[in-house]
Amino acid sequence: MRTLTDQDLWDAIRGAAVLATGGGGIAPDKETFQRELDKLREGGFKVRLVDLEDVPSDSVVFMKVGIGGGIELDIKRKYMRGSVECIRKQILEMDKVYPLPKWAEIPDEKWEMKGEERLIEILGKEPEAYLSFEVGPGVLFRQACEAARRNKPVIDADIAGYRAVPELSLSTLNIKHAPAMPAVCATPWGDLLVFEKVLSWQRFEDICRHLAIVSGGYTPVVIPVEVRFLREAYVPKTISKSIEVGRAVREALERGEDAVDAAVKACGGYKLFEGRVKAYLREDKGGFVWGETRFEGTGEFKNHTFKIWYKNENQISWLDGEPYVTCPDLICVVDAKTSWGLSNFRIEDWAAGREVVIIGVKAADLWRTERGLRIYNPRHFGFEIRYEPIEEFFQ
Repeated sequence: MRTLTDQDLWDAIRGAAVLATGGGGIAPDKETFQRELDKLREGGFKVRLVDLEDVPSDSVVFMKVGIGGGIELDIKRKYMRGSVECIRKQILEMDKVYPLPKWAEIPDEKWEMKGEERLIEILGKEPEAYLSFEVGPGVLFRQACEAARRNKPVIDADIAGYRAVPELSLSTLNIKHAPAMPAVCATPWGDLLVFEKVLSWQRFEDICRHLAIVSGGYTPVVIPVEVRFLREAYVPKTISKSIEVGRAVREALERGEDAVDAAVKACGGYKLFEGRVKAYLREDKGGFVWGETRFEGTGEFKNHTFKIWYKNENQISWLDGEPYVTCPDLICVVDAKTSWGLSNFRIEDWAAGREVVIIGVKAADLWRTERGLRIYNPRHFGFEIRYEPIEEFFQ
């Protein structure tokens, strides 16, 4: 068991921003970060990290996954996303057109706890620890704070493979046929849904995505994972990896050295491109953000072009119009000076002319298995592009 310092956690956020391939939630600003940690400290709570090997095999861990992204304008008008008070006001306005029944319970500030509370009732026991679905700056910070408030540790692992992914089905649990049920979804509109059986992880994703759409573009689902299944289907030390990457970047900046070079080395990655943002195209629909980002080369990449297609996270790239690195390998865009990872959920990150470096990282080994590549490859997104391992481009 390891207690993380404030510096450890900030390094983890910085490193996760590099590795998250454009997704994984939005990083908090430093002021918000410190305010939340001060609240934890005042309550006597600590952020603790534990290896899966030290968690009993007969125990269960909880994984809360935030499902969501962009939605169409007409849906957004009907199901506004916002604070609890904002949603309460909207429900009362809708009551004028769609009258509420007497038994309706308008959600309060504790709505998000309902799913976990119900899952504990169903299982008859509490989780031994919490597990992050993916690596991302917002995801890791939220999970760390929530686990600390419950006096539980976070497992030093994830099931997306030290990256973020856009769908529930794109998990290493799916690779190893681990069960997804039971699961509970509590929406910000006061709904509480228990999943007892689904056809597959992909079907589970599709159902949860539609729940997110009619909840304003976001809803969490809580999934219990038995440790005996998790032992065969997890990617270890991914929070530690995020800390290492973030620390390497921070220390390079403190020494006045190249932060991007430090990130590439810490990731064990490759420099794919260097240039400026030329165009950022985005569409919000179906509970995702979709689009393309185009770059023009500078330095050694002058007179070359680069393009990325993303669905929440960066999935496919083209160099000079030819297919290049693709999922499940990582495509990470960072600021050329600070090596801060850019987010597809922050339009302001993609101002035209911004100088960036694009880093590629080999996918976790589980994604390189036969079933892993059947699940996660460009064809999953409708592209008839053959996956080529990233290292083959650098031989």
